[in-house]
Parts: sequence; structure tokens; C-alpha cells
Amino acid sequence: MIEQYTIKQLLKQFTLFVPEIQRDYVWGNKVNFERVMKPFLKSLDENIQADSIYNVGFLYSYKHTDNDNYIIDGQQRLTSIVLLPYVLSVIEGKSSDFDENLQTTHPTTRFSYNVRPQTETFLRRLFASKNITRESIVNQNWYMPNYDNDVTISSMINAVDKMASLLKDLPNLSYHNILHHIGFWYFNVDETSQGEELYITMNSRGQKLTDAEQIKPHLFDQWQKAKHPTCSDADYGKLWDEWEELFYTKKGELSINAVDIAMNAFIRIVYEMETTKECRESVPVRNDVLSLPLMHHYIESMLAFADNEWPKLLTDKKEYRPHRVLKALIAEGLKPVHHDNDTERVKHIFTNIITRRKYRINHNDLLLFLHEYALSRSSLYDFIIEHNELSRKVFDEHELSKIKLYRQYSDCPTMQRRIELAFSAAEATLVWRGNIKPLICWSLGNTDDLGSFSIEKFEHYASKFASLFADKRLKDDNVMDTIRRALIAFGMNDYPRIFSGYTNTSFAYEPEDWHTLFLDERNIPLMKTFFDEYNGQESLERIINAYPIESDYSEFVHIPELLKYCSQKRFQWWWDTIYLISSATANSAHANIHTYKYYLSRKETFKYANWTKPEFYPWSNTCFYMDFPPCRIAFDAMWNAGSKNRQMAIEVFLRQDKGKENKDIIKDFLSPIQELRTYVWDNEKGRYVLNFDTPKDEQESFRLMDEKIEQLINFINTTYTR
Repeated sequence: MIEQYTIKQLLKQFTLFVPEIQRDYVWGNKVNFERVMKPFLKSLDENIQADSIYNVGFLYSYKHTDNDNYIIDGQQRLTSIVLLPYVLSVIEGKSSDFDENLQTTHPTTRFSYNVRPQTETFLRRLFASKNITRESIVNQNWYMPNYDNDVTISSMINAVDKMASLLKDLPNLSYHNILHHIGFWYFNVDETSQGEELYITMNSRGQKLTDAEQIKPHLFDQWQKAKHPTCSDADYGKLWDEWEELFYTKKGELSINAVDIAMNAFIRIVYEMETTKECRESVPVRNDVLSLPLMHHYIESMLAFADNEWPKLLTDKKEYRPHRVLKALIAEGLKPVHHDNDTERVKHIFTNIITRRKYRINHNDLLLFLHEYALSRSSLYDFIIEHNELSRKVFDEHELSKIKLYRQYSDCPTMQRRIELAFSAAEATLVWRGNIKPLICWSLGNTDDLGSFSIEKFEHYASKFASLFADKRLKDDNVMDTIRRALIAFGMNDYPRIFSGYTNTSFAYEPEDWHTLFLDERNIPLMKTFFDEYNGQESLERIINAYPIESDYSEFVHIPELLKYCSQKRFQWWWDTIYLISSATANSAHANIHTYKYYLSRKETFKYANWTKPEFYPWSNTCFYMDFPPCRIAFDAMWNAGSKNRQMAIEVFLRQDKGKENKDIIKDFLSPIQELRTYVWDNEKGRYVLNFDTPKDEQESFRLMDEKIEQLINFINTTYTR
């Protein structure tokens, strides 16, 4: 189990060895002393308290014999902590106590580099000499010239020398405080069982160790115990530190937790790719899958083949992410044989299927595919075609058809590359976003035979499509509204429609809307005909002008202002009538289509003395309105009013200062309007209202509204300007 020990308790209870598997001691070298050691010592000085233990982290070991424990992780801090009381014991005249605690005169000291004879000899001679400055140490008669080239020894000398000069500014770092008020969480990996989760108590709360912190000591234990003459001499202690440092250098503005998350994610990737099973929970601490050589192999593949992808492991969010593209690139790196352009192809194909809309892929199926691919000597395209059953679990018919096309030009690399680049460019656009099935269909002969594919036709249609639906054009309303009007007139199936995720009918606004429209099987042949006829702006205008006025949605084709009003190209049906929506939902400004068309057709022609020009009110039922400023009289004209919202209406009212409205004054002042007989006082609205039936023909309803408004204006002009 894991327990906290002070430095004195640790040295009294255990004999701790630094094995050869551990990297050199480097915290004390010139660079790291400033970057790591100095902040570490200052942190000790600031946090040491007489009534508590300041914990500096974890110390992992495994039992080599009953009394000897080999350090697996934490040796940089432990070595520094041992050197620190040595320096303080010399300064404070407590060398004999240091010798007793460390048992420096015994055959085996409590802290030992015994398996590194040169380092062990140096340490014993250093502790016996009681020297703490570089000059005095290197001038000792026992000092050997080859010590100068020993990374660990040089780092120890620099650490002792710098500590001696720095300690005068760190008053809380006394010999007594280091031994009694600094501690480690000490953990012997031999005491855990399969799958056990380790917890520590820190700052009065439970904190779970990260996957990497739990798994690392077991991996080092496993490696040390299994090591034999045929094993690699790789310094995995140094390599592990380098892996963590690699993530640290790429974290940018992310917190230090991102490094832990990235390391955990990498371990999970190795485990998943080896087991071919998704692992959303913690990787089992003890398992027969992971090993240090295996992780080294994976990380070398990752760095060599996924240089732009692996930094995505860094995040402050702990939720599970599958990292499928990264795994595919690692699999490419693990292969025994590599083929030209396959790294780029792997990245493109897997990025494409991951980003494709509505593309579903089972993660376990992908892991199995990648596991088998990593073992193969075949090229990517050959492997996919040769392993049909396995591939069909990962790739749909569209992806497989593209791969078949690529492969059928294997004997002509130039043409193969031309097709790959053309497909890639089209797939990258916002509208196609990976699925270019219509473009490929348009590029075949009269059959579905891929052998009839023509790259010239593909490039022709791709160019025409881009001229209308290039990414930069999609938000250009003037351009896109003309295209929308032409598509309505051309008779696109189910257009406009309610696209997925919305409740309003739309003429397509988001790239995904266009994608859905063009991938509709009914529209694929129709769009081919459209592009065959399209040869520029004039052809669009011809299609628009030829559309019959009596046809569905013809008002949108022939009155450009209607689409312009709908900034996100949406409308809603109310009472069997279209209401234009100015933004994303009907909660925004909107317009009854009949009222708005009436307003558009009359706003420039309605000119009456003493009356304001017509305006449009885009709220509630929406209305056309005019004001008579001399008497502050106004009227609203609208459709879909009255009985069952199936009548037209004119409502006359008096504009009063806000907060001073008085219905009795309005009713009395406007009472002469009753002479028109058809106007009725509506006390709830505070208005005189005229409701009248709506003719079936819209133009006839417009003429009827003209008559009623002209009658009202003439009456008000006559009655209120006497």
C-alpha cells in the first residue's frame, strides 16, 4: 500500500537503490539547477512548517531482496533530497548525524548507487570528505579525471556547489527540517493486485493517481525483472522523462494537467491498438499487454508518422476521445514495410471518414482493421481491397468505390495521383465535406461501371460546382439567392424542405443543408442536368425567367426581396400561409408573405398628401402601416386576421404618448369613422377594425385592399382637415 514517510523515516526503514535502468541524475546540472532545482528548493523553503510534513510527491520501488528496494520512479527528487541534508550537515556541523542516518560507513548505505560502481564510489568519497564546493571536491586526491565525463557525477557536484551558496537565502531549509518535515508518498509495487486503483490522501482530500502514475512503476518493475543479456540497453527512465517533456513542450497555454491527460491517452492508445478493444475506463494497472519496449516502439511510430496529429492528445478535458486518425497513422508507422504516399493516404482517408457527416464507424472494428494493417506488408489500397470483409466494417460503399478507383490506376502513378488530388480538393469543401458521390456519378458513362470513370469529366463538374458553391460564396446572399431561385425553378426534389435539426422550412443556408440536398438520390441525376445546362449567370437568369408564375414558390423565384428578407433562408407555415423569418427562428422579426408582398408592391406608389410613406411592421401578425401626422392617426393593414385568421383587416388607431394611452379618448376622437359603417370599435385593442373576406386570387386581394385603404385615407383627409 502507499504510505507517507519523512526523509528520516524513509532512510531508517528502507535501503534504497538507484538501478541502472534509471536515467542519469540531471536535476543538478547547470541548466536544470536554474530551471528545476532552484524553484524546487524555494518551494521547500516556502512550505516547510514545524507542525506538518510537506510532501514532495511519489517514490515507487520494487523489492530486489527482502531488505533492498530498487527505485522505479522519483530518483531525481530523492537524490536531490539526499544531497541537500548532506550540504546542510556540513554547514551546521551535523555530519556525524548524517553519516548515522545514511549509514555511510556500512557496506551498503541507506541510499545507494551500488549497481553503478563509479557513482557509488564517488558518493561514498564525497560524503566522507565533507566538501561542498566544486573547487574543493575536484581538488581531492581521490577525484578521478573520468568523473568529468560522468553525467550523474557532474550533476551531483554542481548541485552540491550551488546548494551551498543558495541556502543562505532559504532560512527554513535546516538539516532538522529536511529530515523531519519533508516526506514522500512511498509505494512498493509488489504490494498491489491486478486492477487495483491507488488513492492517496493529500490536503485532506482523496486524489486518484493518474493512469500513467499507476502503470509506470509496474512497467519498470516488469522490465527490470525480465531483463536478460539479449534485452535492449535502452535507458527507459530517460526515455520516459523525454516523452513527458515532449508533451510539455507542446502544451502551450494549457495547464500542466494536459501533460498527464496526454500521457494517459497515449498509454490507452497503445493498449487499445494491441487488444483491438475500446477502453473507456482506466487501463488495467497490471496487464500482459503493455511493456516499455512496446511503448517505445509506438511513440517512435507516432513521432515519425503523425507529427501534426499527436499534439491533439494535449487537452484540459478528461473525457474519452478515440483519436482515430492518430491511431491510423501510428498503425502505418508500425508496419514492417512502407509504400510511397501511404502515410498521406492514411491521413487523408481516415480524416475524411471521421469528418464526413453522419458517417458511423464502430471503434472496435476500426481497431481490428488497424491491428491487421499494422502487421501487413501490403500497400493501403491493396490491403483494403484484399481484406474485403474487414474493410466493409470500416468503409462504406462510397469510400470503397473511391479506393477501387485509385487502385485501378496503380500502374499509372501520374493518373492515380491526379485523381487523388482532384478527389481530395473536392472532399475538402464545406458542401461535400468528404462525400463526393454525385461528382463521381456525373463522371461515369451511362452505366455505374467505375471502369467508365473520366477524370476530365470529374474535373469539369467539380469546376462548375465550385463556380457556384465554393466555400467563400456560401454566405454571399446576392450570389446564393440567385442560385436558390434557379434551383426552385429547375424543380429540385423536396426543395425547400425542413432540414435535419430545424423546425422551419428552408431554402438551404448552412453547408450541411446543401450537402443533404445534393446527396438526395432523387436530385443526383437532376443536378447533373442542371450543371449540363449551366454556363454562367445568363443561364441562371433564363431558368428563373422561364418559371411559370402559377407554380409552387414562384413568388420566391420572381421577387428577390423575399429571399433577401430571410437572412437564414427560412420560413414557417401558419394558417396555411408562409411567414418569412428574418433570422434563425420565428421569435425574430418575421413577415406574413401576402402582407409583405403587398408592402413591396405599394411602398413606392402609395403617395398621399399629409401621409407618411408606407412602412412594414415585422412582429406579431405583421402589417403594412401608414400615419397621418397632423392628427396622429394611423392604420395597419394585414392578411390572416379576423375570423379563423382567414380574413384581411384594417385597424385604425390614434398614436398617444407611451403611458398616457386612453381608449375613451381614442374612441371618441375616431368615432366619425363609424360613418363608413363597416368599421367596428374593438375595445380590447383600442382600435376601429374592419375585417373583410380574402379573395382566393392574391392580386384581386391586393386590389381590394387598395380600395379599402384609399376609401379610408380619403375619409380621414376630408374629415380631419376641415
